[in-house]
Amino acid sequence: MGILDLFNRTPTPAKFAKIVMQAARERGVDGPMAFDAQNFRIVLGKNDVINLHHFYHDYCQAPRSGRDEVVSRYSHLFVRVDIPDDFAAARKNLLPVLRARTFLQAARFAPLLDPDVRDSRHAMADFSEDTALLLAYDTEHLTRILGASHLETWGVSLEEAIAIARDNLRDLAVEQFVQISPTLFASDWNDAYDSSRLLLADLAHRVAGPRAVAMVPTRGRMLLSATRSKGDLLALLQNAKAAIDQEGRRVSTLMYEFVDGQPVPYVPEDEEVASLLADLRRIALQEDYAEQKQLLDQVHDKQGVDLFVATYMLYKGEDDRIFSVATWTEGVEALLPRADKIAFVAMNDAGETRNAGVLDWAKVAAVAGHLMQPEPDSYPPRYRVKQFPALASLGL
Repeated sequence: MGILDLFNRTPTPAKFAKIVMQAARERGVDGPMAFDAQNFRIVLGKNDVINLHHFYHDYCQAPRSGRDEVVSRYSHLFVRVDIPDDFAAARKNLLPVLRARTFLQAARFAPLLDPDVRDSRHAMADFSEDTALLLAYDTEHLTRILGASHLETWGVSLEEAIAIARDNLRDLAVEQFVQISPTLFASDWNDAYDSSRLLLADLAHRVAGPRAVAMVPTRGRMLLSATRSKGDLLALLQNAKAAIDQEGRRVSTLMYEFVDGQPVPYVPEDEEVASLLADLRRIALQEDYAEQKQLLDQVHDKQGVDLFVATYMLYKGEDDRIFSVATWTEGVEALLPRADKIAFVAMNDAGETRNAGVLDWAKVAAVAGHLMQPEPDSYPPRYRVKQFPALASLGL
């Protein structure tokens, strides 16, 4: 029985990793390879990692008859192709990619978790509140995100490389969109660069006109609305949420418009649309903060640091509106997530805890902001708190 014959039912994550590693061996991978269960990834040697989250998601979503194809489709992850040191040889393979900013977290924390891991800073530019613009070296069998060291080797600026990558993207193929409704369109390239086409304002205008509003909810989906009516924006948002639920690989939960040829965040004027868009953002942040907390807890445990990483919690009010809450506990040094509200937990003389009240973040920051120090280079943002505020000053 071949390895692909084993894909006859949904395996546990550990079993899945074992199957994937065996498949890699059958494809000629003969170097050191280990399963990192805590981070659900395969480590090749010391510096190369293959994250399994999306691989596993696509496998579980595929019908049993299509699971062999999923393994074949992901087999390129085990191919290691050297990127040319000569920029003239590499430039034709540069393409821009948009990624959720949390994509950068694993690279940031990797050297802290393993001193043998080399500096893995990406060549990146800030794009929006929740999204980063990176560069990829793309071949028929491999897409590799570039590090800052590649640009240093080439002697090329980030701005120059991005401009070249954007031109390469424009030359890939003519527009491919399906029309969901008379005024709503969805990309249909399916080449892993659908979301990157947000960078091509001329493309958006050709498809959806001069007042186009876009969303890139996942790597494989770009959505366009030709109008800014409440109905069309609600439909745009509904399709974005469905794409995230079904496809994974979230990129951005923002809406974008095009100003002077550049995509910039668009804030809907309609209150209902703005509220639902904010809810989608909160749900994404809950996932991002949970991933961040896991990484921070691992780093603190390795370094012997006693620092509590607070959870970003979501609740639904009586009006069915979603809001986020972080807990600030007396006597505990902590990293608080940026939430809508802060719940205070105080200590009595006997060392017992009591709920002291819940306040809006803005009110707390106005009175006790000096006690909330932003954590450097932290996304999603966190604030270090060491001293508990005087509750009377907050009206509690």
